Amino acid sequence: AIRAIAPDAVHRICSGQVVLDLASAVKELVENALDAGATNVEVRVREHGVECVEVVDNGAGVSEENFAALTTKYATSKIAAFDDLASLRSFGFRGEALSSLCAMSTLVVTTKTKDDDAGSRIEYDRSGMIVRVETVARATGTTVTLRDVFAPLPVRRKEFVRNAKREYAKLLRLLQAYAMISAGVRIVCSHQRAEGVRGGGNGGGRETVVNTRGGVHADVRSNVACVFGAKAVQGLTPVDAVLGADLGCRVVGLVSKAQAECGRAGGDRQFFYVNGRPVDLPKATKALNETYRAQFSVAITRAPFAVLDFRLPTNAYDVNVTPDKREVLLHSEKEIMAELRRVLL
Repeated sequence: AIRAIAPDAVHRICSGQVVLDLASAVKELVENALDAGATNVEVRVREHGVECVEVVDNGAGVSEENFAALTTKYATSKIAAFDDLASLRSFGFRGEALSSLCAMSTLVVTTKTKDDDAGSRIEYDRSGMIVRVETVARATGTTVTLRDVFAPLPVRRKEFVRNAKREYAKLLRLLQAYAMISAGVRIVCSHQRAEGVRGGGNGGGRETVVNTRGGVHADVRSNVACVFGAKAVQGLTPVDAVLGADLGCRVVGLVSKAQAECGRAGGDRQFFYVNGRPVDLPKATKALNETYRAQFSVAITRAPFAVLDFRLPTNAYDVNVTPDKREVLLHSEKEIMAELRRVLL
């Protein structure tokens, strides 16, 4: 017989599609922080994320009347109707992230707005319902703490623990992407090792692995220097070009100089964005690598370093394609890629 699936089972099934791994969990929290106007975002990881992950920001904070709605499925302040997607400027818009994280972990939010006298610490259960609220000291902003990620899904939790270092490496690459493009925002990530395990430059168990300066003078170039070092920047040349007179697209960023020593053995440092959103653009990757190699008189296998942001009208692409919003559909992709090749040659 065909029967409706129980609501709690539906919640767990769907949440597992929104939060695919550690990187996607932290991505949602970092994007929430940026959408809240934060100029300082700190990600604290403990034991490669197996034990705990915290994202701390100095954004607007959450008002008391929104505590319950914060973890309600499909509740959001970003859009009110489907047509709003055509003018979307925020990272988030579906209202799924925190609800899904409740189902996948133990979630606690500590927050304060500029109008509050003190902060509030809110504990949620697996279904996103408030368990406890207490008054705490906190500056304006929000801290989201995730413990025991994927514990409700034993098989996924086991795989996560077994591959924790690999999952942590994926998280770092994702944070590097946001750190480089977020001009004016200081993004820091630190890792706390297990008790008794030494590591990091400070001789203790905590090490800083990503750290940009932020501030009004920070730009993509200075962020790249902070993330990958001053030497990496020396081999890059700026890109700022309009891609076709009628496409409404401009590409801005940095790419390796046409010198073999400036390239890399692989494409691990190629970052693409649409209006500042980190995305996967396979055709742009192909165009970048082919035009880079075409500039040499002999065949080479090296790949360029690239940080390229495609700036488009919000109605010229669709980001509502996959749960993690990494895949986007460009309405004039063929023409844009042809123009990209012309600009890069």
